[in-house]
Amino acid sequence: MNRARIVIFLALVLLVGVGCSTGSDQDGSVTERMRESVDPRAVGFLIEGQRALERGVHSAALALSDSAERYAPGLADVHFLRGAIYTKLNQGEIARAAYETVLQLDPEYKGAHYNLGLNAFYQGKLRDAIDFFKAEEVLEATSNLYLEMGRAYAKLGEPDSARAAYEQSIALDSTNATAFMWLGQHYEEMGELDQALEVSKAGLKLRPDNLDYKYLIGSLLFRTERAEEALPYLEPVALQRPWHHGAQYNFGQVLMRLGREQEAQRYFVQADSAQQLTQRINEAQQQVDMHPDSLDYWVNLGVLFRRAGQLDRAVEAYQVAAALEPRNLFLQNNLAILSMERGDYGAAIRRYQAILSIDSTLADVWLNLGVAYANSGYNDQARQAWQNTLKFDPGHRMARSFLAQLAQQ
Repeated sequence: MNRARIVIFLALVLLVGVGCSTGSDQDGSVTERMRESVDPRAVGFLIEGQRALERGVHSAALALSDSAERYAPGLADVHFLRGAIYTKLNQGEIARAAYETVLQLDPEYKGAHYNLGLNAFYQGKLRDAIDFFKAEEVLEATSNLYLEMGRAYAKLGEPDSARAAYEQSIALDSTNATAFMWLGQHYEEMGELDQALEVSKAGLKLRPDNLDYKYLIGSLLFRTERAEEALPYLEPVALQRPWHHGAQYNFGQVLMRLGREQEAQRYFVQADSAQQLTQRINEAQQQVDMHPDSLDYWVNLGVLFRRAGQLDRAVEAYQVAAALEPRNLFLQNNLAILSMERGDYGAAIRRYQAILSIDSTLADVWLNLGVAYANSGYNDQARQAWQNTLKFDPGHRMARSFLAQLAQQ
C-alpha cells in the first residue's frame, strides 16, 4: 500500500509582523532573522507562488519564485519553494539542487533534509534517504519524519529499525493513521497477522472511510480464515475501485469461500482486467521516470490513471504535462474535466476561464464552464456561458437543453 509519488510540501513559515524584530540579531536561524526584515513584495510573491503550486500551475509558481528572489536574494524560502515545484514536476535532480542551495544558505532550515530524503527514497537511494532523515531529526523530530524513516528501513530489509521508527511516529502523534497502517503492514509482512490486524484496526478507527485501510483489514481477515468478517471490509473497496486488482480478486475469493460462486466469477474476471491495467500503469510510470521531459508519456500515464479511477494521480500526471506545454489547450481542458470529476468545480472554473482567455471561440469549453457554474450554484453565470456556447455554435443541442432546464427551474 504505497502512497502516491509526490513529495510533501512543507508550508513556508512566512512572516509574522514583517519588518518588526522580535529578538536580538543572534536569535533564530539565518532564515528566521532574514524574514524579520525581508521586503514585503517578496513575501507576497512567495505566498502566491505556493498557491500556484497547490493549484498545479507550475510555470506560474516558478515565475513567482523568480520575482520573489529579485526582492529577497539569498532568502532560503525561495529555493525551498523551487524544490517543491521541481519535485512535483518529477525533476528530482533539479529539486535536489534547490534543497541543497537552501541548506547552503541556512544549514538549520527545517524541512530541507526531509524533502531531500523523500527525493532520495523515490530515486531508490535508501541509505541516502535515511541519512537525510537523520539530519532532519536533529533539527525537528516529527511523526511524519519517523514514518518515512520506517518506510526506508522496511525497503532496506531492516524490520527491527522499521518497526522502531513506526512506533516512534505513533508515540509522537497518536492520531497519525498512516503510521498505524504501515506498522500493521509491517506486522503482516513479518507473518504476525494478529498484531497486524489489531494495529490496522486502530488506524481505521482514526479514518473510518479510508478504502485503503478497509482493504488491508479485509485482506488480513481473509488470510486468517475469517471470510464472513472480511466481507464488509472488502465489498465497498471492490465496488468503488473496479480497477483495483487485489480488491477484486480477494473479494471474489471471499465470495467463493461463502459459497457464492457465480458472483465470485464476475470479480475474478474484473481482477484479470485490473491486473492488465496495473501492468500498463507500471510500464507508463517507468517511461516517465526515464523520460521526464516527454509530453506524450505523461499524457499516457494520466489517461491510464483516469481509467483506473485514480483521479488525484491523473491530475498530477496532466499537471506535469501542462507544465511542459503551458499553452496546450487540450491538456488544460483535460485538467478542467478531471477537476469536475473530482467535484472541485472552483478549480474547473478557473481552468476553463484560463482557456477562454486564450481562445474565446471554443463552444464546448463554454458549455463545460456552464456545467461547472451550475454545479456550483451560479445559475446566472451558467446561463451566460451556455448562451456563449450558442453564439459560437448555434446548433449546439446540449447547450439548448441545459438552457431549457435552467428556464424550467
